[in-house]
Amino acid sequence: MRAPVAYEAGMQSQLEMFGRAMAAMAALPGGAPMLYGPNGKPLAPTGSYTIRREAAKRTGSMKNWRPQEVFSNHIEAQERYEIVKRSIDLANNDPHAAGIIDTYATTVIGAGLMPHPAPDPDTLDLDPEREAELAAQMRGAYRQWAPTADAGGRLNFGQVQYLAKLSMMRYGEYFVLLPMIEDPMRPFRLACQVIHPLRVKTPTDLMNAGNIRDGIELGDYGQPVAAWIKKSGAGNSLRLPDVSKHFLRVPFKTGHRWNVLHGFVCKEPEQVRGWPFLAPAMKFFRDFNDLVSAELVSNVVTAALSYFIEVQAGVNPWDVAGGAATMTDRRLGENGATKWQRYEETYPGRIMYGAPGEKPHLLSANRPGTTFEPFTKTVKRSLAMACNLPYAVAFKDVSDTQYAGMRAVMLDAWRVFTMERTWFGQGFCQPIWTMLQEENYLVSGLDYPDFYRDMTALTACEFRGSPKGNIEPIKEAQADILLIKNNLKTREACIIERGGDPQRTVRQLEEEKNDLESRGLPPFGPEKQPTAAPAQGGSNNDQ
Repeated sequence: MRAPVAYEAGMQSQLEMFGRAMAAMAALPGGAPMLYGPNGKPLAPTGSYTIRREAAKRTGSMKNWRPQEVFSNHIEAQERYEIVKRSIDLANNDPHAAGIIDTYATTVIGAGLMPHPAPDPDTLDLDPEREAELAAQMRGAYRQWAPTADAGGRLNFGQVQYLAKLSMMRYGEYFVLLPMIEDPMRPFRLACQVIHPLRVKTPTDLMNAGNIRDGIELGDYGQPVAAWIKKSGAGNSLRLPDVSKHFLRVPFKTGHRWNVLHGFVCKEPEQVRGWPFLAPAMKFFRDFNDLVSAELVSNVVTAALSYFIEVQAGVNPWDVAGGAATMTDRRLGENGATKWQRYEETYPGRIMYGAPGEKPHLLSANRPGTTFEPFTKTVKRSLAMACNLPYAVAFKDVSDTQYAGMRAVMLDAWRVFTMERTWFGQGFCQPIWTMLQEENYLVSGLDYPDFYRDMTALTACEFRGSPKGNIEPIKEAQADILLIKNNLKTREACIIERGGDPQRTVRQLEEEKNDLESRGLPPFGPEKQPTAAPAQGGSNNDQ
């Protein structure tokens, strides 16, 4: 419908005013706006009245604190590559680092985030019945596609999510290709292919290209345009020369459809690649692992030496040990004479024969010392802090945690896990869900006339994972019942929070109710609300 004449005239007037303002700004030095005072003249620039900050001083303990700057994107890429390799080593060989990474991935993703379609009824002008019909059609398409989500045919969509999250924790980012595979055995052509982040790099013959940074080709505003991915070939593809002929240039988008999903946690302006999760505490993890390993080896060596036996004067320890000794040690004594020590290996320890005058005694392993455990716990608290997790959750140590403390720890940890889950659902699951529903619409599985006009509102979806669990299930259930009765929470939200499917739960309840009535049994359900047991303060069994 044509807009009224008055509206068009008003819009034209506003556009003219905007044009004159832009022209005036362009006439100023540098195009910057000018600030005027009450007399109508430009205000002169004033000096700075900021008090000097102690953090900038270069005396005392801060005299030698001079952080090194990175002066080129190439050097930054080299440093990131080195940190990624170290992160891989920690994830593969350090039990503490591997445990924390797996805790994150298992808690945030678990068996996979499940979609709960949430079309916007206000934008789409849908009645409840139509909204439920569309949601059912979208859920049906997802159930068909999820088992075959992996392009390689090995993983379902939940496992693809878990692999992508592990990639983000270990390498700081994930890259997922979204090919369309022609296969009559697949219900949908859309597929996911998780690739190794180390394959994304800048070809050596394109190092001087100003628009490629660490393997990511950028647009005029810093937006990702294409990823340069090293090809696979015979043998180790990473050993092939890093020239452009061995790379694929894959655009991030073709039109509105994604070809590559690149996810990372952005913590710096103009950041284009992700940094490993353990990077801030990498030195601590390495040193702590070396400390524990050295202490363990020391205990093993000390425990292996079980007895010390003194021989009589004038008797050579060599002759006493005879053929029973399996190891000899020759060293110089205090007077420069040769001194022999022979060891007889037994299981599980060894016997050492010494020269006369050395007091015989039973060897015992007195390590670690009494300060070892408090010290290691202090270090582990620092590691947990760097990972943004409470100590009890990061290292699964609740030995010193009481009920109130454990509840506070769980709430603090779940604030982090919920944020990670929300970001992953929005950045990874939602684009794939939208592309799946577009294909569902094109194959006539989704009955909606104006899909492309309302695509964003129609394919809106919430992704929920496994529930966090309850320390006191009865109190948690009573709280939900109270919120539902006062119209502050819905039954659907309660079911989703517990990891269930609202539609399926309602159908099952209806089926069970009909089955009980058909058998002449009373309807199930409590006649009165259960009474919560008092909290057992100081008990670790409440969880």
